[in-house]
Amino acid sequence: MLDKIRHIAIQYYRHPSDCFDLAIYVGFLLFVLILPFGYATAILNASLLLVLFGWVGRICHERRFEWKRTPLDLPIALFLLLALVASLLAPHRTTSSLGHFWKLLRAVLLFYAVIHSRLGDRWRHLIIAFVCAGGLSALLGLYYYATGTGMGTAYMFDIESRLEHHFSDAVQRTEGVKVSDDLRQVYQQNNRKLAQDATIFPSKKHGGWLIVDKSNDRNYAVRKSDGQLKVYMIEPRLAGTFKMPNDLGAYLVIVLPVAMGYFVAGWRAPQNWRYITGLGALLCGLAANLALTLTRAAWGGVLIATVYIAIYFQRKLLWGLLALVLLSPFLMPQSVKDRFETMRERPPGFMSERPQWWKTSAQLIQKYPITGIGLGRFRAEYQLHAPAGVHHKPYHAHNIYLHIAVEQGIPSLILFLGILFLIFRQLFALRRRDDFWCTGLFIGGSGFLISALVYGLADQILHQRPLLIFWFLVGLVFYVTNLTKSVERFPEPSSY
Repeated sequence: MLDKIRHIAIQYYRHPSDCFDLAIYVGFLLFVLILPFGYATAILNASLLLVLFGWVGRICHERRFEWKRTPLDLPIALFLLLALVASLLAPHRTTSSLGHFWKLLRAVLLFYAVIHSRLGDRWRHLIIAFVCAGGLSALLGLYYYATGTGMGTAYMFDIESRLEHHFSDAVQRTEGVKVSDDLRQVYQQNNRKLAQDATIFPSKKHGGWLIVDKSNDRNYAVRKSDGQLKVYMIEPRLAGTFKMPNDLGAYLVIVLPVAMGYFVAGWRAPQNWRYITGLGALLCGLAANLALTLTRAAWGGVLIATVYIAIYFQRKLLWGLLALVLLSPFLMPQSVKDRFETMRERPPGFMSERPQWWKTSAQLIQKYPITGIGLGRFRAEYQLHAPAGVHHKPYHAHNIYLHIAVEQGIPSLILFLGILFLIFRQLFALRRRDDFWCTGLFIGGSGFLISALVYGLADQILHQRPLLIFWFLVGLVFYVTNLTKSVERFPEPSSY
């Protein structure tokens, strides 16, 4: 064992480029493993810095900058240029615009880091780690749902610090204390009603206190922050290992079709039924998490991607999908059923105000058609242009196509659509490969793009971690396509 370690150490000492390539590989592995854990931002940034260290270190050691050209080079350069112009020429300039531009630039740099990574066949390890990390996140999500932790919270309003003594009394009583009339009046002033039997309990799990209102089937978390008490409504929506249910839904929109692609690839050429069974169980866990997020846009995106994969690659899946639809009324929790009901009733809230967000977006596009309003400026501009009486102030247009046109201008939207076309064309270049790994990437990659783009009709998927995942997977598609082309061009010599 020691001899083997010594041999590896000598090899990396004599070939520093291999050491830098190893740093890139380890950085990517750490990146995909930490993706579904929303509170591990520091580790995520450390993994990206490790990739950057390996890439720059290799360039400095070899004293040459090797650039692998892709069909996306010019469209991406123009897209970034327009994004920078939009940030600099924003009608109400703020430093946040440049901060959002940096996040976009970081994601694009990740795309090129994958293309120049020299991973070889180790790109398969990244796929395995990506899917396994999603499975671990799903398992933890089911545990959190069963124990009532990891649920979504929605900020409601603030309570004056003078009323804190109503909550402090609950610490001394395990059975809790009844909500006072003063506190009940505060809720009424904020359009919330508390029943007479509503009770306050101390709760470390929720960061302070928990108000249980059984009569109205509502629970509220109360936390002390900045000298005030902030009230959050606890929603029956799973956030799991992420901070918000929509963040988990956006992640599942990407990882579920990728896992499904390799499941179908294995089913079409069954070599190991244990592997297929394990991946099927993982898919069930991911699908259960998706249902419990109550994110309707994510449901639609994954459904369309599943139908696409079933029709074009494995029609037997349609029977399984049909059976799932027929059994779902008996299997789904009540919270999921209620969520479907809101799609029909459209109660006040996000569902009813979303058309207004889109209408205001169209007005902003007409006002700033070329340069847009600047990256990260949607919420500020919406508050200036929205009609009186709207309650919610969204951070984005809840539609990636409108959002790009609003913040970066119509030319950026046209470029984005062109980039999508080139990505799909590159994906279909993998269709000619009979290799299990390439076939799985083709099926899962095309499924994930369809899922993400359908999800983008009603929400913003290209922000925060999903933006990094999107460009990472696109980079992997281009890397594998170029790798297979080089193998076909320069095949290994046959051995006799």
